[in-house]
Amino acid sequence: MHFRYLQIVRLSIQSVFLISALSHLAWGQSLSSSDPDVLPFDDRTPTWEETISAFQRLSSSNAHAEMVQIGTSDVGRPLHAFVVSQEINGKVTMGQLSTLRSNENGRLGLLINNAIHPGEPCGVDASIAWLRALLEDNEALASVLSVMDIAVIPIYNVGGAMNRNCCTRTNQNGPEEYGFRGNARNLDLNRDFIKMDSRNSAAFSAIFHVFQPNVFIDTHTTNGADYPYAMTLISTQPDKAGPVLGSFIRDEFEPFLFESMEQRNQPMCPYVYSKGETPDEGLIGFLETPRYSTGYAALFGCIGFTAEAHMLKPFSQRVQATLDFIDSVSEFMLERSEDLHSIKTQESIRCQSALKLPVHWELRESHSFPIEFTGFKARKEVSQVTGEIRLKYDRTEQWTKTIPFYNDYRITEVAEIPEYFVIPQAWREVIERLERNRVQLTRFEQDTTLFLNVSYIEGFRSTSRPYEGHHVNSLDSIRQTTEPIQVYAGDCIVPMDQSNVRYIMEVLDPRAHDSFFVWNFFDSAMQQKEHFSAYVFEETAAEMLNNSPSLQSEFDSVLLRDSVLRNDAKAQLNWLYRASKHFEGSVNRYPVYQSIR
Repeated sequence: MHFRYLQIVRLSIQSVFLISALSHLAWGQSLSSSDPDVLPFDDRTPTWEETISAFQRLSSSNAHAEMVQIGTSDVGRPLHAFVVSQEINGKVTMGQLSTLRSNENGRLGLLINNAIHPGEPCGVDASIAWLRALLEDNEALASVLSVMDIAVIPIYNVGGAMNRNCCTRTNQNGPEEYGFRGNARNLDLNRDFIKMDSRNSAAFSAIFHVFQPNVFIDTHTTNGADYPYAMTLISTQPDKAGPVLGSFIRDEFEPFLFESMEQRNQPMCPYVYSKGETPDEGLIGFLETPRYSTGYAALFGCIGFTAEAHMLKPFSQRVQATLDFIDSVSEFMLERSEDLHSIKTQESIRCQSALKLPVHWELRESHSFPIEFTGFKARKEVSQVTGEIRLKYDRTEQWTKTIPFYNDYRITEVAEIPEYFVIPQAWREVIERLERNRVQLTRFEQDTTLFLNVSYIEGFRSTSRPYEGHHVNSLDSIRQTTEPIQVYAGDCIVPMDQSNVRYIMEVLDPRAHDSFFVWNFFDSAMQQKEHFSAYVFEETAAEMLNNSPSLQSEFDSVLLRDSVLRNDAKAQLNWLYRASKHFEGSVNRYPVYQSIR
């Protein structure tokens, strides 16, 4: 970007910041709730209906802004995105958005998602204030829109927002009423981006892939420890993001945001995920795997931020902190637009040219780096309720010191990228989710047999209770082999010479954190369908051993090594059954196959 142009953009965006602040002050005044053009800002957040009305008024106020229905929520109400672009001049449909956001337009995309947890509505109010200020300043708007397009989802969890109450956010300081965390199916939508059980997630994937954002913000209110910061931040975890996105986040984007918030008198710290009971012992970087919004966004080369305003700060302060954060992100995008374009292109090239990709990470607890943190003094005292020792923070006494930040994640599993995957058409729920995420598929035109790489799940554990509508699996061990596989006309081929390589690998490789195997889409393949009656199989087993000296030798050797098997007659028969022609063989065979490397 030319220096003179950058100066103009900076001046323009500074005017946006000033107007945003003035808008906040005006909005905070005592206003009549019957005023159709102004919403209260102090300790009340708008209902879903009021929010949509506010965004519709913003849309009618400027020709470059439009409300677009992107789908339907689980509660049956429409789901919207508010889009601002210099290409808009009138009514816009989802289909037209795809053309508007083609790579040829040369503009960045900023996508903001609000109220995925409607009890955490800071982003709803902040987005309205921020957009109102931007749309009222023609010079600032022209400068911003020359660099980027903006899309804001006013309220993502519509069903939860309509389930309005005063009190389910037990530890939260306002607002006076808010929505409920679960959606109409009682799903936590910030665990639904891979399994996609909700209609909301289907709509989100549609706008995400049409809009192709470079940067994504998800607005939240945090739970946990008490501390002075009104805003904490979860960034796309840099090690998991990879060498292109990760280094840019860690070395460029994050430092800018922390400094920018400091300059706005809004000091920010990393999300307070404490190593111990209090932050004194250090913080742990949050690994936002693809079940979460920002982890999902990273699969497609998008840098994501979860803005976590602190639950115990007054609602108006949390809203202002969220507004300041949106401002800071926007300022970085304006100043570093060319770099953000380049980074996304480099990440696409990295993934599409890779022979292998990591699919699993774990924290290196022995590694940390120092950060300066300000906290409230914590002490222990006797509970007046239980009589036991309890934790209490003393807000009258602050401390500032250097504490360790554990945010070094090492790769634990790497997957080789095949030429293609094969998915039998029977697994239609998996195929549907791939298609929603713009994965290119072709179909076999006739029945055939192929030699393919096959994985067997040799050990896994399932949760004893359902979690977000699923029994989640943990993989213990996997065995890989090559064998002939019968495929049928209509079965799917997933070629890997396409753009969504990282998404494909992290949903289809069973070792990945949030693979379809983890979310139990393939549980029926993990079950043995045929078995034997011991009293009948005794004669068959004896005949097998008599007719095969090599089998007898192997059986004797196993008994010699394995004392448990040696003392368990039923287990011995089962061992021989699995060695026989009667065993079905496909037990625990993972029904996603790979081309032979």
